[in-house]
Amino acid sequence: MKKIIFAAAALLMHGAVSARVLDRIVATVNGKAIFYSEFNERLKPFREQLKQNGESADMEKLERRMKKEILDAMIEEKVLLNKAEQDKIQVTESEVDQGMAEIRARFKTEQEYSDEIKKQGLTVSKMRENIKNQLVTIKLINKEVRANVPEPSEKEMKKFYDDNEDKMIVGEQVRVRQIFFEFEPGVAKKDLMAKAKQALAEAKKKPESFSQLAEKYSSVPENAGDTGYFGRGEKIPEFEKPCFALNVGEISDVFETPLGYHIAKCVGRNAPEKKTF
Repeated sequence: MKKIIFAAAALLMHGAVSARVLDRIVATVNGKAIFYSEFNERLKPFREQLKQNGESADMEKLERRMKKEILDAMIEEKVLLNKAEQDKIQVTESEVDQGMAEIRARFKTEQEYSDEIKKQGLTVSKMRENIKNQLVTIKLINKEVRANVPEPSEKEMKKFYDDNEDKMIVGEQVRVRQIFFEFEPGVAKKDLMAKAKQALAEAKKKPESFSQLAEKYSSVPENAGDTGYFGRGEKIPEFEKPCFALNVGEISDVFETPLGYHIAKCVGRNAPEKKTF
């Protein structure tokens, strides 16, 4: 019986190894291969996006450029991960869990979340691996930056402040919550506007429930639509103008930007002020 089990295990291992051997190598970084299957997996969602955009004379040119950019990114990623491994940089499972939770929060339902994972050609375990790699590279970059950029002295900071005192004025800022209806392929603008008007009617009726309505209706429900404070020139003009026109507590009508329809409620304003040293 044991012989049969070992034989089966060996066969499975041989199959896995053979599959990898037959897999074409597209690049090598410090002795570590990037296989065609990995490259193709990363390429899939971008190919789908190109298909959705329809045929064009530039399609072949776009795909060539896309392949080069993706391969370059994968090579750079391998270089960073190799360096992180040498420096023994690690991330905890709880950090990966937090990253997964942040992604999950972008979707209203578990079904939407699962559909997007499938659309990207991923599995949950592969997503966790991707997030882990991203966190490792971020830690590495932060470490390298800190190592190469010395902490400025008090004297240097004071001199910088004195030399740039006229620039130390923070302009007027506004903080809003928004209910956002993103334009999506296959969804008619009139249907989206109907949903926006329904949400607006509810918001006008119960202004105090705006946060809950943002979580209920918005395409971006995280933080209940809170944008945080922002100044002029930090957002697109089509969004900024209606927001800066609001008084605290006031709710806008539905307005349009290139991204979709928005309803904004002003929840705070800061007057211009000069920062002190």
